[in-house]
Parts: sequence; C-alpha cells; structure tokens
Amino acid sequence: MKHCSTKLLLMAVFLALAWMPARSQLVLVREVVASSGGSGPAGNILLDYTIGEPAVLTLPGSGLMLTQGFHQPEVIPKPAQGANPVMDFMLFPNPALTTVRISFNLLTDATVVFMLMNTAGQVIYQDVKVYGAGKITIPTPVDKLASGIYTVIFKVNGHVFTEKLIVQ
Repeated sequence: MKHCSTKLLLMAVFLALAWMPARSQLVLVREVVASSGGSGPAGNILLDYTIGEPAVLTLPGSGLMLTQGFHQPEVIPKPAQGANPVMDFMLFPNPALTTVRISFNLLTDATVVFMLMNTAGQVIYQDVKVYGAGKITIPTPVDKLASGIYTVIFKVNGHVFTEKLIVQ
C-alpha cells in the first residue's frame, strides 16, 4: 500500500510539472485565503504554499498529507528598468462610507506610498510599506473622515497615480 501511495503522489507531481507552461509564459496572480502559509525554494523555483486546506489522504509512514487545495509557484516577469510596475490599479467602493480599498497588481518588489489629501491640499493620511510582487489590496478606514471629496495619491518607484475619492 505504501508503494502504491508513493507512486500516486509522484505521478501527480509529474503531471503537474508537465502541465505547467514555459517559464516565459507563466503569469499568476496571487489571491489565496488560508490560515497560514509561506514560501520556499525548490531548486530554481520559488514555491508559495498555504496551510489550512482539508486533508484528503495521509500517506502512511511518510508523514505527508495530500490535500484538496494547492498553490502553484508564482512567476511574474520583471518589468523593464523604469517601466511602470503597477497594473490594474483600482479604488473601490467609490463613494465610500466606512472603508475604501486600493487594489493593484505589483510586478516587482517595491515601496508603496499611499496618501489621502483633503481639498485644502493637506495630507490627512499616509502609509508607506514595502510589498512583494503580486496582487495587493490595501484597506483604509474612512468612517472618521468628514463627508466630501478627497484625493488619493499612490506612488510606486517614481510612478504616481491619483484618483478622486468621495466619502459619504
């Protein structure tokens, strides 16, 4: 039984590797919800994994579990030097009552500066963080702000994005 389970696991791994397109064609957007996870190298491939999927089968004597869900390695091509590292920038909901979300795909690790400015030109909120490549969503509470029109300023590697935000 142990030999059969090991064969099944190896066959699943080889089928998954055969299915994957060439490295230059592969672009995955990370968007996984799980209780925990991490990353680790396997040869020249960086594997992202999640913890929290239900176990389907425990392989006897190996300490390995075959799970229902999985997370494929993420390979995002690096943009050219000076190119815009942000894709699919979106601010929602707009108008906002309690929380506004900024969502975007980041093509490379970068420092992201997010500012909220009132109509007098004063910066009333600022957040500076370093993010890794992938899909990023930044939630920001606006329920304590006065109703009105604000300007969202978003800076990444010298590229500036602006958007009007209505707070109700």
